[in-house]
Amino acid sequence: MEYPGKVFLTSEQQAFMDDCFKKFNKKDDIIFQSGNIEINRGDIDDILTNQYLADNHVDAFAFLLSEKRRILPKEFQNYLYISPLYRAYRGYKQDFQIFIQHINPDSVRESKLIVQPIYFQGHWVLVVGRLKDKVWKLYDSLPNPEHKAICIEVIKQIHEDKAGAFPSHITTWKLQTVRGVPTQSNDYDCEIFVCKYMERVVLRQKTDWASLKDWQKYMPKFRAELGYALCLTTKM
Repeated sequence: MEYPGKVFLTSEQQAFMDDCFKKFNKKDDIIFQSGNIEINRGDIDDILTNQYLADNHVDAFAFLLSEKRRILPKEFQNYLYISPLYRAYRGYKQDFQIFIQHINPDSVRESKLIVQPIYFQGHWVLVVGRLKDKVWKLYDSLPNPEHKAICIEVIKQIHEDKAGAFPSHITTWKLQTVRGVPTQSNDYDCEIFVCKYMERVVLRQKTDWASLKDWQKYMPKFRAELGYALCLTTKM
């Protein structure tokens, strides 16, 4: 299979991916699965061919990130991740508690951040609660006041559903749009931008956003790396 980011992989990585695609050649063949997250061959193709991504892609990236933190704990801050499915299930009046059951007074005390990807009208943003500073940070690859408004709504929902877990009223924290972050120049890479924002904000080392202005140029590379990482989880 040919895809824009293939040139960014080593020859060994390319060979592995080609072997994976030969074994999992049907669209519904499962490549990766963990809990509620499921990635099939069609989802991998979407990652590699500049298609729009969905909740399962973002959750899969978050899973891989949590594995990095488990292996290299000194490089990452402790954080609480909330799946975008929390808002989706809540909106459809389905059981959403599974996505926030890990949030409790103990887990909040042990964490530095609340990390919540949000999907709204065809666009993805990332909102991050900094528990010590009592402030919310919005990372948006296509800045828009409407995106800030939906984040305020989600923050209210989190507080309503988990108010007893937080030491203060999280809806009173200031919501700040982070300036100077890499932005996109097309209409289909926002999910990858959110994933890369997430990867950066949970690091202990502070990010120099000004040095990352060329992210758009490397979106095919980031997509290829994600596809490869997910394929590595298969039992070849």
